[in-house]
Amino acid sequence: MNPWAQGRATVDQLIAAGTVERVPADLEAARALVNKSRVHLQSAALLADADVDLAYDALHAANRKALTAVLLAQGLRPTRAGGHIAVYDAVRAQLDPPMGNTLAPYSRIRRARNAGDYLDQLPATGDDVRGDLPLCEAIVDAADRVLGKMPPY
Repeated sequence: MNPWAQGRATVDQLIAAGTVERVPADLEAARALVNKSRVHLQSAALLADADVDLAYDALHAANRKALTAVLLAQGLRPTRAGGHIAVYDAVRAQLDPPMGNTLAPYSRIRRARNAGDYLDQLPATGDDVRGDLPLCEAIVDAADRVLGKMPPY
């Protein structure tokens, strides 16, 4: 099965549901998003002890932008209705397998970020940020590896 055929039914459902939409494929913009993701990872490392909530914002932003880059290179993007979940669902459908274990931390990091935004106290520490950082680096690296290898939708 070629990479595009894998997950196509899920992507078609996301488009039909209005949580993902077609846009012009833009590999250059996708690469720029991956570069922004790498900057966010550096920011998370710097903020780990000073501001855990913001560090998790940075980790999640890095993951989300990296996966959005994969879609953008294909001529797709999540809509406001689909948000942070549709991007993960669309990319995971296409890349799991073989990248399921690499992508898996996305949802947990997103929930940690949400806890920091909506709970009085995020039950995480700087050590948690440092522990999650390599997992997020792996997500960004995985996105970078597939850019330009999957044909436009």
